[in-house]
Amino acid sequence: MITPQLAAAFLADETRHSPIPMAPVRFQYKYNRDAKHDFVFFGHQPVRAYKMANRWKFVESEVRAAGRAIAALAWDPHDLVDPRPGGAGQQGGSRLEPTGWRAQIHGWIVRAARTAHEETGCSCGAVWGYGYEKSWGLRCGLTADALREQCGEYAIACVLPVASLAWTDDTWLIPRTLAFILDRQEETDENLGHTPTPCKVCGTGVTDPGRRPAAGSGGNVLCPACAQATLLSYRQQLDGKPYAKVRENGPPAQDYLCTLCDPPRPAAVWDHCHDHGLIRGPLCVSCNTMEGHGKDFLTLQGSTAHLLRCTHCRTRRSLPTNHQLAALRRHLHLERGTPGCDWPLHMCVTLIDAGSSGFDCTVRCPGEQRNRSAGFHLTPEEADRIQAQAVEEGLSDSS
Repeated sequence: MITPQLAAAFLADETRHSPIPMAPVRFQYKYNRDAKHDFVFFGHQPVRAYKMANRWKFVESEVRAAGRAIAALAWDPHDLVDPRPGGAGQQGGSRLEPTGWRAQIHGWIVRAARTAHEETGCSCGAVWGYGYEKSWGLRCGLTADALREQCGEYAIACVLPVASLAWTDDTWLIPRTLAFILDRQEETDENLGHTPTPCKVCGTGVTDPGRRPAAGSGGNVLCPACAQATLLSYRQQLDGKPYAKVRENGPPAQDYLCTLCDPPRPAAVWDHCHDHGLIRGPLCVSCNTMEGHGKDFLTLQGSTAHLLRCTHCRTRRSLPTNHQLAALRRHLHLERGTPGCDWPLHMCVTLIDAGSSGFDCTVRCPGEQRNRSAGFHLTPEEADRIQAQAVEEGLSDSS
């Protein structure tokens, strides 16, 4: 098994003579709780990622095969196709809304045009962010060179499409090879997400990647029903025990169900408080990764109660350090954000530590008008009150 960094180096080696614009350094597994599979794409070539010792790794032969497949493709930068879905519409527009990679490229073009609009003071009267803008053209002072400079390093499945776009009279064209790669990548990605793995007990197909164990653990998969029938439910019997002792002499977390998932997945690790080193309970790979990142863990049902299973945090009625800002973000997002917004909290709520005076805050969910993004100040007393409220809610949930 090789690391993502070494995999990127091997991909660069295999494609060193290929003119196709690729970015091997972007090849890495990015954890997504809702991901439907554990493959990473290099162009249209899927490479399986394996979890080992809490790190994602790859098989060298599979990585090199993906690089060779890309290098073997024909490349003619002058063989161009129209990326607009449904063909051309009026004045450089399209008859259909773009999806997939087309939507990504279209979004880059629109954002670059919006930047040009703001910088040049264009008086065209465009209203941005409401989905009406379907133009693929150069608008509001945007130039082809400016688009390439602003978005040339943006990648889709390690492909760099913007650098190879060609401007015609009213729209952009893309090399046929890149359109082929990106279309195949989307098709393969969709198919992989619907490929089930049989449950080791009953044989039922399982598509949830969160139910697949880490590589090296035997490769066993359990469906929800068999997981609940064969694994133990955690009864807080180890709450407050030192993590170091449980890891060395305690029962394996893999014998238990995750304490947060519904329906519960098989647990993978003993989660513990990093402030006090005490056990909080067994978590699956998915929930444990969210806890480690700290940003959106508190959006999970029962997450605050889980954090307070650390007896020191519970006694002191305080959240762990790495979740205190997250509690503020969650509260401000619920109070001031767009109702129903499901974007990650850290993308909607900005907190700047102002020292002893508190926090400078901004709440703006995607799609909101700019005049709703005015900043405000949160005093230390207000921040303490919000965190105390979160603790009380967690204690109430656990009672």
